[in-house]
Amino acid sequence: MLAGTACTTTSLPLPSAPQLIAAAEQQLESEQFDQAIATLDPLIDFQCPKRLRDQRDLIKAKALLGMGQPWYAYLELEEFSLLYPHSDLRSQVVDTIWNAGKSLVDSDGGFLFFWNDKRAGRVVLEHLVTRHPDTQRLADALRILGDMAFDNANYDLAQERYRDIIYTRPDSDWRFYAQYRLAMSIVASLRGPDYDLNRMELAVGHLREFLNSKPEGPQMVEAATKALLMIKQWQVKRHLDIADFYQTLKNTEGQRYHLQLATRPAFDQVPGYEQAMERRQKFESANPAAATTTSPPMPTGGHP
Repeated sequence: MLAGTACTTTSLPLPSAPQLIAAAEQQLESEQFDQAIATLDPLIDFQCPKRLRDQRDLIKAKALLGMGQPWYAYLELEEFSLLYPHSDLRSQVVDTIWNAGKSLVDSDGGFLFFWNDKRAGRVVLEHLVTRHPDTQRLADALRILGDMAFDNANYDLAQERYRDIIYTRPDSDWRFYAQYRLAMSIVASLRGPDYDLNRMELAVGHLREFLNSKPEGPQMVEAATKALLMIKQWQVKRHLDIADFYQTLKNTEGQRYHLQLATRPAFDQVPGYEQAMERRQKFESANPAAATTTSPPMPTGGHP
């Protein structure tokens, strides 16, 4: 081999950079990963012509990936888009970065004593979606990043990732999944009936949108249906709690407004709805209204 000749004798002329690149490519194709990296050693830094540096870096990254070192393969290509913005090897680089990130995410290993492969994989995939947003793997990477954020209870970031799939890759196979997970991320971020009504309404809207899309996954449909019923139940209770608050202030119109909201037709069949209707009927009997109330007066100190 050319590299071997260069290493064993000084009487023969050293191989040129193109010869070394060609030899390393052959070794890479033959899965001689160690040899490919060794062949490229003479071409470190500025000893390699500019026109060949992108090729050199890609070969080395592929060899490192083949050796089971996906993190170091990524590091080899981390600045590729900045160093070689017009390289015709970009698609291969994107594939290599994706494979490195996916390999790390799927691994249970760790390194450097304080980091694990999954965290490293997240870094790689975040780099991919940031530096190479036109990649065909964008939706796949966003789905993985969204699921990782969800599993780490970072629901705001999860929502951002799933929204990115919906709006940037609407034709992706992950679109309906992203729609479902977006809704469930909002649900998971809620803290029960004492939480913000606006967030509850947002969750209901996304759950309905998903269910109205007639998804095929029965497990997702079942989970979304249960979540929708739970949120509606929370909404009823929240409106009743606010009505109690207005009652302590002796604010009749505030009570009426939230009792009306708690008994909207949308809450029919929701647990607690019948009790809310009974309470509203008793209230209306004791406090007949001269006209329909559209909004409650603000109590002293602001909205509850």
